[in-house]
Amino acid sequence: MNKLTFIIAVLLLAVLSVKAQDSPFQKIMKKEIGKINKADSLSQFQQSANAFSRIAELNPTEWQPLYYQALACTFQGMNHKLTPDKKDEALAKAEELVKKAEAISADNSEIIALKGFITMAKVSADPAGRGQSLSGQALAEFGRSLAIDSKNPRALALMAQMEAGIARFFGSGTEKACSLAKQSMAIFAAQDEEALTAAMKPTWGKRIAESMSKSCE
Repeated sequence: MNKLTFIIAVLLLAVLSVKAQDSPFQKIMKKEIGKINKADSLSQFQQSANAFSRIAELNPTEWQPLYYQALACTFQGMNHKLTPDKKDEALAKAEELVKKAEAISADNSEIIALKGFITMAKVSADPAGRGQSLSGQALAEFGRSLAIDSKNPRALALMAQMEAGIARFFGSGTEKACSLAKQSMAIFAAQDEEALTAAMKPTWGKRIAESMSKSCE
């Protein structure tokens, strides 16, 4: 290798090394995404919501912090320890955040699936009072998400859960729900979770798909 070729090779390696390094935004996002993926209590979800709120303030053009803050609020709104009013308060905040995220990234399958999840959480907070008026809205939102990305495993798993609830209410079969859960599980199984996390893409929802699949056995 002559001297010029050697210098070019070193420069290329240096450029690639710089490109491979995460930005401060990516580093903190990956750290907090790891935390919310392991969270299982109201206090932990509140910590995540607070962390993503701070990140969103510093990065107003990025949709991901708003998305994950909304997700944390949604999980809070589904916690049985909260009163109905507190659940609605958390879910109203989640809706507000999702609207902001959607303004930054329109026609985003993940954001729309989360909108459906929030609507579903509202139904679960008051099934008798809200089931008839909101179930169709939740299913429509999952349908919109899947129209954009037919292999979104979260939209499939959540739609499966919603369809199963409707089937139980009407005393009908759960074949459609189970088929959706099976599709979701197959996609989750084939995904490279590390690569998705590295790209700050959502990976949550597998436990929902697993729970649905077990209920279909």
